[in-house]
Amino acid sequence: MDLSGAAALRSVLRIRPFRRLWLVLSVASFGDWIGTLATALFASQQVTGSVAQGTAFSSTIAIRLLPALLLGPVAGVMADRFDRRYTMVICDILRFFVYGSIPVVALFSDSGGVTVTWAVIATFIGETITLMWIPAKEAAVPNLIPKGRLEVSNQLTLITTYGITPILAALALAALDGVVRGPIGGLPDWAEPVQLALWINAFSRAATAAVVFFGIKEISEGHRERQERNAQTSMFRQFVEGWKYIGGTPFVRGLVLGIFGAFAGAGIVIGTARFFTASLGAGDAAFYLLFATLFIGLAIGIGLGPMVVKELSRRRWFGMSIVLASGAVGFLSVAFHLSMALFGALFVGAGAGMAFLAGVTLLGGQVNDEVRGRVFAVVQIGARLVLLLAISLAGLLVGLGSSRTISAGSLSVDISSTRILLLVAGVIGVWTGISAFRQMDDKRGVPVLADLWSSIRGRPLSPGEDFTRHGIFVVFEGGEGAGKSTQVTRLSEALIEAGHDVVVTREPGATDMGARIRSLVLSNGEGADAPSPRAEALLYAADRAHHVATVVRPALARGAVVISDRYVDSSLAYQGAGRTLPVQEISWLSSWATGGLKPDLVVLLDIDPTVGLGRVDERGLGTDRLESESRSFHERVRYAFLDLASADPKRYLVLDAARPAEEIANAVATRLNAMLTEGDDSHPDPASTAVPPGPDLNAPDLADTMVVPPHAGPAETLVMRTGSGAVATSGSDETIVVRPASFPDDTMVIRPGTGPDDTMVVSAFGPDATMALPRSTPDDPNATVMVSRPASDDPNATVMVSRPASDDPNATMAIPAGGSDETVVVRPASSGSESDETMVVPAGGPASDSAGAVSATKLADEPLTSDVPGTDDAAEPHDDAEDDGLAAVTDEPAASADADDDETPIEVLEDLTGNRARAADDETPPDGPRVGSRP
Repeated sequence: MDLSGAAALRSVLRIRPFRRLWLVLSVASFGDWIGTLATALFASQQVTGSVAQGTAFSSTIAIRLLPALLLGPVAGVMADRFDRRYTMVICDILRFFVYGSIPVVALFSDSGGVTVTWAVIATFIGETITLMWIPAKEAAVPNLIPKGRLEVSNQLTLITTYGITPILAALALAALDGVVRGPIGGLPDWAEPVQLALWINAFSRAATAAVVFFGIKEISEGHRERQERNAQTSMFRQFVEGWKYIGGTPFVRGLVLGIFGAFAGAGIVIGTARFFTASLGAGDAAFYLLFATLFIGLAIGIGLGPMVVKELSRRRWFGMSIVLASGAVGFLSVAFHLSMALFGALFVGAGAGMAFLAGVTLLGGQVNDEVRGRVFAVVQIGARLVLLLAISLAGLLVGLGSSRTISAGSLSVDISSTRILLLVAGVIGVWTGISAFRQMDDKRGVPVLADLWSSIRGRPLSPGEDFTRHGIFVVFEGGEGAGKSTQVTRLSEALIEAGHDVVVTREPGATDMGARIRSLVLSNGEGADAPSPRAEALLYAADRAHHVATVVRPALARGAVVISDRYVDSSLAYQGAGRTLPVQEISWLSSWATGGLKPDLVVLLDIDPTVGLGRVDERGLGTDRLESESRSFHERVRYAFLDLASADPKRYLVLDAARPAEEIANAVATRLNAMLTEGDDSHPDPASTAVPPGPDLNAPDLADTMVVPPHAGPAETLVMRTGSGAVATSGSDETIVVRPASFPDDTMVIRPGTGPDDTMVVSAFGPDATMALPRSTPDDPNATVMVSRPASDDPNATVMVSRPASDDPNATMAIPAGGSDETVVVRPASSGSESDETMVVPAGGPASDSAGAVSATKLADEPLTSDVPGTDDAAEPHDDAEDDGLAAVTDEPAASADADDDETPIEVLEDLTGNRARAADDETPPDGPRVGSRP
């Protein structure tokens, strides 16, 4: 469920461990801010004289940044090496004593110098301890919540840390000062407002330590595994490995570089702000206004950024945010009026805020848990240092520079070193953002601005997608007896009459498999015969995955209007609200099953359950298992549908199902007609959500590829290519199967494109990612590596070796080609005119006799003990022998020993592919999808 705003925040706060951690972070942040302000004020009150007071005030602020410079690089090692919960608890207890000692020393010391000195020392010690607390906290958060909710959780924590608690801290100090110095008055020194604030800071640490220790034990999960891995590694080695990981991983390197660049830009704006406002002829008030505007923009970027970009790839959003912030810095260099400067500062803050949010979210979701603490330490601490360094250097360089005024009539512009510095910073920042974008881009080839605009509209573009018009996906949802079937029929008939290609389908039961699942989930079985709520949810997800892959996506790809009776929202309402299962889990399951496919329009027919169930009874056809549920069940379902519609009103059309059927049909037709007429040839696929990480740049080249019959389904189509280096074959003229994979999360699978000669490279959605085929074994030069089904539990068990038949036909499943000692290879088509004319049948001879056909089937279906070094497990058996490309070809008469010698195998292949496609269309089950068209 794609929620936003308050609904998304509520969904995150329902997770108890995270809710408690958020409360801890809120209290800790409040203590930090009130401690920062109170310590500085307290130190300045201990001495007299403006110079001494200013020095005391600034010293306690500056000393907070010194530990990061000295000890920051090793702090992350502590978070990764030790139990993070105990690390946080011990750090908070130590900080309680350290910060509590500041007012205690003041009570027993008569020397202001001693008190200030100890305040500075205590602050240094406290910040040193904080360096170990922050990475432990940041690394723990991703383990407490689903990855899909990381962004919302980061929004909540960042807004709390930098937006809410600073204001509360300032208000608390003001309230303390007003109450203590006002109505009460005459209190002892230890009860002064500033000292009370110091006590609040200290006791907030004790409170957070207690909550983490007793209430968030989940933080310790996974520590035993990390401890076992780290047992043989020294802390120094871990430190070096952390830096190697950051420097050697393009994705992480791009993230760190981008975050530092964004904070450097913000620091330069702050460092030059006073001089810049002076160049505008404004005073100190303008400086404070510019400073405040920058942080308002930061809050806007963190709080509203995700709502604006919606489903834009977060990798792309990160790079774009840096470019936005840096471009705004460059814009400030040419601003000649305060209003322009405020506008630029707002966008600098917004870009920096969005970059920081996207960066932290990506780090939490993509970086391995083993090194997450060290990476977060570099980011958190490095960002603070970059900010401080940028502020300091900007002020220094501006002070050393000069300026001159250029007049053009009544308009004069001050060209100063401030503006030059802002311009240079902007250019460097834009370059940094573009560099980070290129290193991290997961949708290469997709136009950036077009993707941004489509994402804002809720329909992001997918990698490799062509820009021809795609179909429209319409779903009817509602409770029992709402009249969905009637409206589906009316709409489909109207669209067919208008000349549209229409596919009418339903869930569950649109396919043969779906019909069997439908009988399981809707039959009135009782006790052990009825599926449990979780089993029911999984069955619906299985039906949906097959339905989308075999019916919905192919229809949308050819531009049809797909009308479905029920879809994902029914699972969220019935299994989530009705069965009271965790809605987030149901949402994730449905999203995974569909590959993120969303409908363009959801028509919700809202009906009172009493009325709807009454309609069901009037039919006289009996009730299924869901229709037989209680009224309270159906009430929960109804309001869940309405909640979903309110969370995304632009994509929903909510209609009162009690209205006449004709009125409802007219309203639906009006809405859909507007959608059909507003599109153009660049209409993107509505199927897209944020796309998984794209392929590695070192993946094999897939140019000039050709689609051959599916191995197990449209998403696992084998692609043939001549001359690839992925496998060392035994002959230069052999063609091999390319299934590239550089990392399990970076695996690519191949699916057919919209045209007969097209292929599309898409990211694998599941853990069963097929690995790239290794080279033939050096121990057996005659062995040829063949493709096989992947093994999820053992990526190495994804290959098979085909040996000569004379060795052991039953064990090796070799397919005789021209003789008993020959191994079948995949060779180019006999025409040989094009490098991509490949085939999956033997090049000629008695290769396709009955024995060969049986062997081909075995190759697809039976496990084989691999002889490739390092692959001890058997290859996973193939469950769909009848769909295997090899078996399909060799089973056909045209490929038999009696086949016409003049007919090339590639022609046989094309003919068989067409015949299989036509057969699939002819064998649609009666209850399955209906296709309608009008010439």
